[in-house]
Amino acid sequence: MNNISAVRYILASSVILSHVAELMGFRSSFVSHWPIPSYIAVGGFFALSGYLIFGSYERRPVVTDFLRRRARRIMPAYISIVLMCAVGMVFVSSFPPVDYFISSEWWCYLLANLSFLNFLQPTLPGVFSEYAEPAINGSLWTMKVEWMLYLSVPLVAWFCGRFRFNRSRVAVVIYLLSVAYRLLFAWLYEKTGNDIYLILGRQVFGQLSFFYTGVWIYANYNRFHTYRHWIAIVSLLLFLSAGYIPYYDYILEPAIISLLIIYACTTGRWGTWVPVKGNISYEMYLCHFPVIQLLIYFGFSDFGFWPCLLVTMAISALVSKIISSN
Repeated sequence: MNNISAVRYILASSVILSHVAELMGFRSSFVSHWPIPSYIAVGGFFALSGYLIFGSYERRPVVTDFLRRRARRIMPAYISIVLMCAVGMVFVSSFPPVDYFISSEWWCYLLANLSFLNFLQPTLPGVFSEYAEPAINGSLWTMKVEWMLYLSVPLVAWFCGRFRFNRSRVAVVIYLLSVAYRLLFAWLYEKTGNDIYLILGRQVFGQLSFFYTGVWIYANYNRFHTYRHWIAIVSLLLFLSAGYIPYYDYILEPAIISLLIIYACTTGRWGTWVPVKGNISYEMYLCHFPVIQLLIYFGFSDFGFWPCLLVTMAISALVSKIISSN
């Protein structure tokens, strides 16, 4: 995958772009025409994970070793950003320092976020409480999904081996079940108007479609590689026709986005100038949200969209370098 490092930076930058516009209230024509909104970018990350992680497990199918390697990759930066926010946000809290650190809300934030249950306590005492979106780090919800997707790999691999099922067909079945899950919760939302169904619809079962498209491509890579240009052309045409296809977002989008992203990663050498070693796209994804919230706090949003985006990217890169080197 010659271009994977560059693609990861593009996906992370797309999430940052969307969040700068959304949280700071900018109505940028550039953002509205950008083809990779945050949800698609997150799905793209899951597709890459499916492609890479399933193969990694098959090459060394030891569950404890597999989980240890995954934890070694994602936990240090994750724990660092949770602790940095929990401790550092005292300087922008309306609570006195003593009250801040003894607050039950602070301890709940620390415990909930370190255990990936971010939805239980997304805020800190007296921090951003007047914001329309007071969450400290709204990007962390994907990490519990990522872990659940990782945990599905040994289970699916065992299932395929135990019952001698073709892994490609199993991946397709999982995709269809994931699509059915998303359609069900979309229907429930339309019937009730309750946002909880939108939230549940994008949780782990809703993301299996992206992840297991990546698995399907891994399992059929020779065929994918042979016909990759035709696959990309058809996928791109479907992507451009999305507005005319009923339920495209739910039925076709995970497959289309996953195919295009892995095509971009594996075709040509356009992204080889971006080094794979030292890639901080994951760390930038983790830390950009609180950076944006702090820029809003200090009134930086008055400077306009592009200065805010560039400063967010620069600070996020700097913080990412620091936490990745520890």
